[in-house]
Amino acid sequence: MERERIIEENIRRLGAISAVYNPVTGEGATAVKREWVGIEGFPIERLNLPVSMLQDEMVIKLTALGAERYIGDILGKRINDRARIVLWLEFCLVRIKHDFEYWARTMTTISDKGKGRDTAFTLNRSQRIYLKAMEELRLQGKPIDIILLKARQWGGSTLTQLYMLWVQLVHKRNWNSVICGDIEKQSSIVAGMLAKVISRYPTWATGGNRLTTTPYQGAQKTRVISWSNSRYSLGSAQKPDSLRSEDISMAHLTEVGLWKATLGRKPEDLVQSIFGSIASGPYTMKVIESTAKGVGNFFHRTWIDAQEHRNNFTPVFIPWFAIDLYSRPLDEKEYPAFTDSLDEYEQHLFGLGATLEAIAWYRDKRREMPDEWRLFSEFPSTPDEAFQSTGRRVFKINYVNDARKECIPPLFRGDIKSEKDSCSKETVRFVAAEAAEKATEGILDVWLMPDNVQGVKDRYIVTVDVGGTGNKSDYSCIVVADRIAMLEGGVPEIAACWHGHIEHDRLAWKAVEIAKAYSNALLVIESNTLETEGTEGDNFEYILNEIAGKYSNLYCRTSQVEIKQGRPRRWGFHTNSSTKPMVINFLNKALRDGLYIERCIETTYELDLYEFKENGKETGAIEGNHDDRVMATAILVWVCYNYPLPTVADTIYNKSKRTRIVSEASI
Repeated sequence: MERERIIEENIRRLGAISAVYNPVTGEGATAVKREWVGIEGFPIERLNLPVSMLQDEMVIKLTALGAERYIGDILGKRINDRARIVLWLEFCLVRIKHDFEYWARTMTTISDKGKGRDTAFTLNRSQRIYLKAMEELRLQGKPIDIILLKARQWGGSTLTQLYMLWVQLVHKRNWNSVICGDIEKQSSIVAGMLAKVISRYPTWATGGNRLTTTPYQGAQKTRVISWSNSRYSLGSAQKPDSLRSEDISMAHLTEVGLWKATLGRKPEDLVQSIFGSIASGPYTMKVIESTAKGVGNFFHRTWIDAQEHRNNFTPVFIPWFAIDLYSRPLDEKEYPAFTDSLDEYEQHLFGLGATLEAIAWYRDKRREMPDEWRLFSEFPSTPDEAFQSTGRRVFKINYVNDARKECIPPLFRGDIKSEKDSCSKETVRFVAAEAAEKATEGILDVWLMPDNVQGVKDRYIVTVDVGGTGNKSDYSCIVVADRIAMLEGGVPEIAACWHGHIEHDRLAWKAVEIAKAYSNALLVIESNTLETEGTEGDNFEYILNEIAGKYSNLYCRTSQVEIKQGRPRRWGFHTNSSTKPMVINFLNKALRDGLYIERCIETTYELDLYEFKENGKETGAIEGNHDDRVMATAILVWVCYNYPLPTVADTIYNKSKRTRIVSEASI
């Protein structure tokens, strides 16, 4: 944009930000559709009311008649100050059912953060964006299922909890809720806020009854709100046993990105146990909110699924520049020079909606932060930035996001088994797993079942990345690619992926089973890890030799010339300082240019966590994470393009039963 247009647009944005917001009159409130109406004789005669409220019979008559005629003609009462006050309060009771912003401003008292005083809850700009998403679902009669990705310091948790309380006090009775944080302290802060709001709730709105809370059946962490008889339970992911999940209508799970998986318990297990108690319908709520804490965890997976419409959650993201706190004033005289100084990324921020004042603040913050990726993580402008986990990532975000768009749930989950028929002929079959997530060794995900068309050779490639056997060690991974589309100028597609912990000899034979199922595919086993493990490596090399005697399409890195010279065959793909950069760079190119179709969503998470190490030369997963899927896929894609294309076998190969040697030289 030209300088003049940027300055003009910035002035417009500042005007919108500083525009009057008065939730009492409704001026500036945009979370729900509103219309201005006049009611003669009211303390405030002109109000901007939700359109849903204008359908109420009382409101229709009030707008037509005015307060005094309504008192005399409709209520049949004498017109005096008391009658006017009673009518106004009755009108307010109708309004708080339709107008959350008005209810929050006039009925609640919270602590003014950082100022040491209590104040009425007036929604800030970010909160109004979030409220609009919740209100759209409520007014459509849908469950209010939200996943909230947030920056810091704008009160997303506060709004969530007060919105749930609004439902419990104004719309529903016997409507129970659960609040669960990562640690108990987070839940206790919420409890203190709720206790203050309830204790100071106006008695005129509850028929003269003062609201209180009492322990439910002696449990201090479950409180019953008097008058509405609704309960709220407090708990934490680290101590979930205190949660009462029976008969729940609303659940607020906060800072879910911090929830850690432990042996025998995953965050999704706790979430499911809570959400499973909610019979979804109008006014039910499921809110998952957090700042981003890395990729591949439960919160990140749920966010991605929400964006791709693979679950029922509505994704809501609040960028840092929507938070009024993050802004530095500029004099209009500074605008020309400051606009001319915008770098490419700052121009991108302006394009996203940031003001020049916000960008000025951000520029100062950039100088303070040691790494740009940390700045992105703390103050994200987009969801992609929020989930940045490293500043040294190998695979660019947009490359990975493009690959992720092709990921779909597997057609089949289970395992593969070898069997012998009555003639002692060995066959393999797929066995579905009823509880695949609880499998002890590993799971086979299949997107494309084998299509063993007669006469087509070398259609499938299978690669294996070998990990450890313990629960804390690296995983092993077997990946299959279907190359049939390459015959017509297309690209290979991920067909299947096995992932888990298993003894190395069983891993090797499982890879053989999978390769057999996929038309006796070329089997490429990454072997260097095991060759450096001493005794176990020697044992694994023996296993590969045994496999080579029984499976004819095993990758061998010894060339034909070396074999003729009498050198022993070395089976498997050796990953070293030369071959690892080769396959990783090729995978990066394949992601950039769309040279293969990724189907496994977990692989894309590993791509996000794959980084250059501090020496700038070595690559691998961020500490505490894994890259087995990345390595298996990198080798797989490289082989797909460096091995002869699939062919009609009779035109290329003779029909002898001689064992084929597939080596680095042939590739």
